[in-house]
Amino acid sequence: MPHHDTDDNELEVKFKPETGKAVIEGKTVVPFQAFVTLVLQKKVLSLTKTWGKHPVIVDSELLTSMASAPQDNQENKSNMILVSMILGIIFGVAGFSVIQIALLLVKIPLGIKELSIIVGSILAVILVGALVMNMQRKPKGEKLVETIEGISSFLK
Repeated sequence: MPHHDTDDNELEVKFKPETGKAVIEGKTVVPFQAFVTLVLQKKVLSLTKTWGKHPVIVDSELLTSMASAPQDNQENKSNMILVSMILGIIFGVAGFSVIQIALLLVKIPLGIKELSIIVGSILAVILVGALVMNMQRKPKGEKLVETIEGISSFLK
């Protein structure tokens, strides 16, 4: 069945009422989840040059839901990483306090050397965090964000 792209991005197809189904030649039915997974995992921005004007058939309610969904941009991802790091530091300090109390209860105090190692480690984590946030402003930071998101989704 031939189809014609019109100027207003409508798709004209022939319909056979006797079958009760509309089959559009050259079009494939794909579950929304599979389609979104493909779009998110592949570099599809370059495809807009070739396919940007071709019509896509989408359920009206799905299109409305997509349009009203919050935007997911690099700034939101950066904020998520920053909040995750701050929460990690807070939980780390709380955990360290519990461990220090337990050590004091069994009469094993932490000396200057041990506390200096801990402070140095915390400063190193802060430095790495600052570098990560700085890298996110650059194109290579996108890959780092995806890696961190993958790790955080794995840990959930």
